[in-house]
Amino acid sequence: MSRSDDELIAALERSHVHPLWDRYKRITPVAPKAKDAPMHWRWRDLEPFTERAAKEVGIEDVERRALILVNPAFGGETVTTQNLIGAFTVLEPGDKAVPHRHTAAAIRFSTRAEGAVTIVNGRRCEMKEGDLVLTPPMCWHGHINQGARRTVWFDAANMPAICSLDASFFEPGTRQDERFWEVGTEGASEYRFPGEEMRRQLASSSVGADGAKSVRYMKNGGSVMPTLDLFLNRIAGRTKQRRTTHNAVCLVVNGEGRSTIGEHRFEWSRHDVFTIPHWTWASHEARGAAADLFIVTDRAIYERLDLLREEIQ
Repeated sequence: MSRSDDELIAALERSHVHPLWDRYKRITPVAPKAKDAPMHWRWRDLEPFTERAAKEVGIEDVERRALILVNPAFGGETVTTQNLIGAFTVLEPGDKAVPHRHTAAAIRFSTRAEGAVTIVNGRRCEMKEGDLVLTPPMCWHGHINQGARRTVWFDAANMPAICSLDASFFEPGTRQDERFWEVGTEGASEYRFPGEEMRRQLASSSVGADGAKSVRYMKNGGSVMPTLDLFLNRIAGRTKQRRTTHNAVCLVVNGEGRSTIGEHRFEWSRHDVFTIPHWTWASHEARGAAADLFIVTDRAIYERLDLLREEIQ
């Protein structure tokens, strides 16, 4: 249907000028609308790939032997949910993942990593069950498996957010520098949250407004890093529906349950991973005993920009 201002709009567009009046609804949406549907990756499907990667990919030939979980909604981009990636890293006994550093904020959560160690800025961080290790922006970090068995852990980072801002810097390290690995544990508490301590905190915490227990990993009274915010949740019954303007990648630490996220319903078990896209209603329910979820979010970005909004029903 023609408009009286069609010729004016065409002339404006040829001059690289856009009129607000014919497109304001497109550039000022009434509410957020995630482009990605929630996704669910089962550990039983992922584990065979970790075994193949360990056997077929030499650590000396790659920067990291990691399997990144990808949501097809992003057109082939290496993105798990908006602003975040989740992955599993695999090391064979004796493997060393070369040191490097980057502007993206990243974390490691130990799933089956007994014997693995992450070195962060000259601190030796052990990786026992449920331990969290931070690798803040531009901190040198590398990994080594000093055990007798294959190790696997869950990684998460905000590379998509940093790349969308075109603010990514990366600096490779040197494989031959043995001094990098010759460090002690003094000062490791700056980067390591022991799983045993966090489980104690979770057990003694109160049930929140949504019906789940939750503890926040914190530094200096706020999020662990300026652009990543991390939580450990315990689901005992059924939680209320909740939605928020930030995104989340959830790792099932233990237990079994189900989640209803938007129009999707997932049945999950230990070491599965699923996503909660922003402004999408989500509720969770444990099956049998209580279940624990480790949750990686970009909440800190929205909080600092005064864009954080949360609703429970």
